[in-house]
Amino acid sequence: MSFDFEYSYDEFPKWLDECEGMKVIPGDWNNIRATVPDPVKYAEKEGKELYIHFMFPETMDEDRKYPLILHVRGSAWYEQNMPGHMGDYADIVKNGFAVGFVQYRSAELSRAPAQILDLKTAARYVYEHRDEYPIDINNVFLAGDSSGGHTAILGYLTWGEGYLDNDDEEGPLPKLRGLIDFYGVTDVKKLSEGTGGLPKESYESIGDGLLEVKDDEHFAEINAMCYVDLKEELAPVLIMHGNKDRLVPLSQSIDFYNALKERGTEVDFYMVDEADHGGPLFWSPKVTEVILEFLKKNCE
Repeated sequence: MSFDFEYSYDEFPKWLDECEGMKVIPGDWNNIRATVPDPVKYAEKEGKELYIHFMFPETMDEDRKYPLILHVRGSAWYEQNMPGHMGDYADIVKNGFAVGFVQYRSAELSRAPAQILDLKTAARYVYEHRDEYPIDINNVFLAGDSSGGHTAILGYLTWGEGYLDNDDEEGPLPKLRGLIDFYGVTDVKKLSEGTGGLPKESYESIGDGLLEVKDDEHFAEINAMCYVDLKEELAPVLIMHGNKDRLVPLSQSIDFYNALKERGTEVDFYMVDEADHGGPLFWSPKVTEVILEFLKKNCE
């Protein structure tokens, strides 16, 4: 709930009341709090309302704008748990970065590449409504984990090129400053062949659910390696993956890293020792430090 105050913060005087035993804690003008407003509807597709869940830094400077990370939550391409693990980003937000968690249509409703199309619709919404939020539209990053990483990677590789995009949308996409790939899937066909810690039939069901037709042509359409050389110039990339990931093999990130290196893209790859598919070992202070270093380095 918001209020219409008769005085601005600067105009309102301090209360001078005192009592015996009252102690004083100095106010820290440099402190940043992470705040989570109500989700914002960015589109409705096939009867499904789609939302962006924002996290914003909150300071005493109401006019300040913050770089934005558009993050796609992983879900094996099914219905996302949107509030789940938003707290992983709390320290990043407290360091002056906004985050928008993008909801996509699940594979149960829409087969691939619907999820990548939804990411670009959300990005166009953000660009069109940029003045309504405390975001710096000149400093936008993509990020995603697991299946959300796959969506973010494919979005990043085809950004502004007319591939895997919405034919009925004409608005511009914001310029990208970089991509953060958290153990994202880069080759769905290899994953569906079952080389990780799940039963083989569980991996096979991923391909069954994501694609209408499981043949080389349709797998290629959502294979990151098929788009690595599409764009003349790619923004920097940060890849992070645990070496005990039981769901997405580490090799998926290694292949993506090597392909980017070969084409000359600026890319850093961090293997998180002992970490599973995310989890508390993955989201450590050191991981946050690496992410912040990447973001600050690549902001305009």
